[in-house]
Amino acid sequence: MKSLYALYNFEKIKKVIKRVAIYGRKSRGELDEDLKKHLLLMREICEKYNWTYVEYNEIGSGDSIEDRVKIKELLQDVKEGLYDAVMVMDFDRLGRGSGTDQDTILRTFKISDTLIITANPFQILDPNDERDEETMEFKGFLARREYKMITKRLSTGKKLGLRLGRWSNGPAPFGYVYNPELKKLVPHPENAEIYRKLIIEEFLNGKSTYDIAWKLNQMKIPSPRNGLWSPNTVNRLLKSEVHLGHIVANKTEGVRTDSPNKKPFKKKPKEEWIIVKNCHTPLKTEEEHMKILHIMESKKSHTNGGNINPLSGLVKCFNCGKTLTIQKEENGTFLKKCQNCGKTKGGDIELVTEAIFDTVHLLKNHLAKINAEEVNNIEKENILKKIQKLEEEYERHERAIERIEEAYENGLYSIEKVRRKTKERQERLLEIEEKLREEKKKLEAFSIVGNEERIKRIDNFLKEIKNTTDGRKLNMIYKSIIDNIIWKRTDLYEVKITVNFL
Repeated sequence: MKSLYALYNFEKIKKVIKRVAIYGRKSRGELDEDLKKHLLLMREICEKYNWTYVEYNEIGSGDSIEDRVKIKELLQDVKEGLYDAVMVMDFDRLGRGSGTDQDTILRTFKISDTLIITANPFQILDPNDERDEETMEFKGFLARREYKMITKRLSTGKKLGLRLGRWSNGPAPFGYVYNPELKKLVPHPENAEIYRKLIIEEFLNGKSTYDIAWKLNQMKIPSPRNGLWSPNTVNRLLKSEVHLGHIVANKTEGVRTDSPNKKPFKKKPKEEWIIVKNCHTPLKTEEEHMKILHIMESKKSHTNGGNINPLSGLVKCFNCGKTLTIQKEENGTFLKKCQNCGKTKGGDIELVTEAIFDTVHLLKNHLAKINAEEVNNIEKENILKKIQKLEEEYERHERAIERIEEAYENGLYSIEKVRRKTKERQERLLEIEEKLREEKKKLEAFSIVGNEERIKRIDNFLKEIKNTTDGRKLNMIYKSIIDNIIWKRTDLYEVKITVNFL
C-alpha cells in the first residue's frame, strides 16, 4: 500500500502534466487489433485527466533504437522538452534491447525532466526520483531477460520447424507460394510452370541467362521483385537448392546495416549451412541441377569469342515479324532481304546502330521530363483498388469481432462459441494482412520499372557500350534494354527503323 506521502506526490505530479506523447508499439506475436486496444486505453487516460496528446505509433519494430524510426523521433522531441510525460502500455514498450539502449532512453528522460506513464498498470514514474529510477532499472533488467528468453525460444522453434520441413526463411521463392496451414512451400500455379519451361529447360537447351532474362521481359512476366528480370536473378534461381525441394538455412550471420550493437553481416562457408531435404515439391531434379552447375562452370573457362554480331536476334521484318539475317561481307556488314516473306529489302547494319543511339538519347531526355507517376497508372490503379477492397474486408471482420464480443456480453454466445468465431475471424484477418503486404510491395516495386530505373539502365547501357568490343557481350548489352528493332525498307531510297525498348 502506498504511503500518504507517495499518494500526495502522485496527485501533485498528475496536476503538472499537460502535454503527453503516446508511444504505441506491438510486441512480437500481437495483432494490429491489440495495438488498437492499447491506444484506445491510453487515449482514455489522457482524456480523463485533460492531457493533450500526440501519438507516435511504431509500424515496423526492431530490437534496438537504431531499428525503430518512431522511438528515435520521440527521443529527439523529448530531448527538446516538447512533453511533460510519455505514456506507454507497459514499461518494456520503450525498449528491452541492450543495456546501452536502456541507458540512452533513461538519460534522455532524466536530462529533459520528462515523466514516464505506464497504462498497465497505471503508474507515473519520475526518472529523477531515486526510488522510481531503481524501479525503472529493475523493470528494464526484467524486460531484457524476458526478451532474451523469447528470442531463444523463437530460435529454437525455428530450428525445430526447419527440421520438420517448415518454411520460415521469409517470402516464398519464385515458383512457390507459402501455405499457412501446412507451413510449407507449395508450387505456384503459374510461376512454377514459368520456372520449369522458361528458365530450367531453356538453360539446359543452350540459352544463356541473358537470353532467358530478355525473353521473360519480352513476355511481360514480372521478376520476383515485380520488376524487370536480370541475368543475375536468373542465375540465382538456376543455382537455388530450394527448388530441389530442400530448405537451406544458416547461410549468413549478422545484419547488413551498420550497427555497433550487432554482428556485421557475413556469409558462412557451405559446410556450416543447414540443409534439410525433401521438404516440399521439387521444381527440378538433382540430375538437372548438376547439369546446370556443370554448364555454368564450363562457361567460365570456355567462351565462344566475339563472332556473334552485336544485333543478332534483334532486327525484325516489319511485314512478317521474322528475324532478319545479318551477313558480314568484305565491304561491311549488312542485313539480308527477308527470307520469309520477301517484302523487306536489306541494307547497311550501321543504319540500325545509329538509330539505336539516336532513339536512346531521345528516350532518356523524354523520361527526364515526365513525372514517374504518369507511368503504369492503369496497373497502379488496379493495385490500389485491390488494396482498398482488402482494407474494407479487414474492417468488416474487425466489426464482426466487436459484434461477437457484444453478443457474449448480452448472454447470446457462450465463451466456447466466442472463442471459435473470434479465432475464425482472426485467421482471416491474418490472411488479409498477408495479401495486403503483397499488394503494397507490388505498389512500391513500381519504382523498379519506373522512369528513374529506366534512366539508370540507359546510362549503364551507354557506359558499357563504350568499354566493350566483344560481339557476344555487346549483344547481351543491347538485349538488356531493347525488346526488338523493326526494319522497314520496300524501296532503295527509304528506310524506317523503329527501336522498341523493354
